[in-house]
Amino acid sequence: MAENSCRRRKKQTQDNNILVFLTPPPLSDITRQINNANCRLETSEPVTPTPGVPPKKRIKNDNLQNDSQPDFFANIPDNIPVSTSSRLIKDTDLYYGLSLQNALFQREIWGSTIMGGSTMASRRWNVSTRFFIKDFKTTDNNVFRFLGDRNFVAPFVCSFSHVACNGKLLAAADEEGMVGFIDARYDNTIELERVRNEFRAHDNAVFDVVWSHDDCSMVTASGDQTAKLWDVELQQCKSTFGGHTCSVKSVNFNPLNPNLWVTSSRDGNIFIWDTRLIGMCSEAFKPIISIRNAHSHGISKKRSKKSSQLPPVRSKPTSSVTGVQFLLNQDLLLASSGASDSIIKYWDLRNQDASSNPTPVQTSVNGSLAKRPHGISDLILDKSGTRLYANSTDNYVYMYDAANLGAPIGYFTSQTYRCSTFYIRLACSPDGRYIASGSSDKSIYIWEVDFPGAEPVVLKAHESEVTSLSWSKDIETIASCSDDTTLRIWRIGGSS
Repeated sequence: MAENSCRRRKKQTQDNNILVFLTPPPLSDITRQINNANCRLETSEPVTPTPGVPPKKRIKNDNLQNDSQPDFFANIPDNIPVSTSSRLIKDTDLYYGLSLQNALFQREIWGSTIMGGSTMASRRWNVSTRFFIKDFKTTDNNVFRFLGDRNFVAPFVCSFSHVACNGKLLAAADEEGMVGFIDARYDNTIELERVRNEFRAHDNAVFDVVWSHDDCSMVTASGDQTAKLWDVELQQCKSTFGGHTCSVKSVNFNPLNPNLWVTSSRDGNIFIWDTRLIGMCSEAFKPIISIRNAHSHGISKKRSKKSSQLPPVRSKPTSSVTGVQFLLNQDLLLASSGASDSIIKYWDLRNQDASSNPTPVQTSVNGSLAKRPHGISDLILDKSGTRLYANSTDNYVYMYDAANLGAPIGYFTSQTYRCSTFYIRLACSPDGRYIASGSSDKSIYIWEVDFPGAEPVVLKAHESEVTSLSWSKDIETIASCSDDTTLRIWRIGGSS
């Protein structure tokens, strides 16, 4: 009996040991603090240093470079240019106008502003994006022609809308005075299904067409010595701007006051119009401000006894005013260019009087690199209103600081670029990074604004001189007019 009782107690002790092994330890008291600090305290080195062993030094965070970033450009070839005059790039600049694939790629590298901000915000980067503009292509399905009374006629000017059709409604005017609308979201096969919407605006060639800020109206400038204000939806003339004695070359509206329009003509005059004073189409109303002989040379009088009774006679013919632009940051300051020299003038409209000699408030320094005077074919202002561009018949495109008119701050050219006529126009990309120009050598030239010394991207497809250009607001579409009687649509990748 005693032996059996001893065996039972021994077996019970073994079972209890197994239960103790399998049972997890009890939860510690909630008031006990078990954290990393306590754990480190048990295994940390003693406070008293060991004799003969130097103490370990703590590395301060202040010694680390806060702006250290991985070098994403380590594998980029050395022949990609980097600008010497960089500017601060905003987060939105990285994605504006890019395709979906490029935008996702940029967000993957630099981060998103939604997810905590981009690392680019605190740095000044200026890397060439030449690869982007090299991808512009055109196909036979993106060619549009204009049928005149007897044959195909050349389109003289084109202009993309601001908001209509997502900024892809293109107004194009030809040398017979017709204005047509092309939906650039589609290729030319759409015109097999429906007739192009067009109307006769003038009885002579149309040299300029400009949309209003809301796309409800547009103004056309013509060789019939008039400009007309049109209701786009009804295609009805709301008023006629009369008073010029030669072809009207350029027209523009004031972005700060859309009721004010400006026209310039080959007669050398600049007229300012207020559409709040318009009348009927058949009744041309007068300009509110006139700047006469804006770009003419000196006036000399005949030396005779009756000189006091004779009107002044010009030593040279009146110079054509080829371009006019309202400055974006000054609603009553106007920029103009002439055909006789490479001079840009600023006019303060508050100080102009038709009876007095016109006096500009600022005049640019002649930036032409040629020995003889050359005229300016076109004058445009970028979307930010900070830079003026003028293409000269000396085969250069000059860039000016709009806030401080003086000598050019840069110029663009190429060995093959030719600006041989006053029909060649400029176009600036909506983000202000690129400037494009037509050319007499049948090509389109596109320069990066931040790299004036770099060679341009050249787009070839036309068979004659390329005149007018227009750039859509999403950057991915360009329209070009040519004397080969075609208008071409250029798209990124060539797809519609």
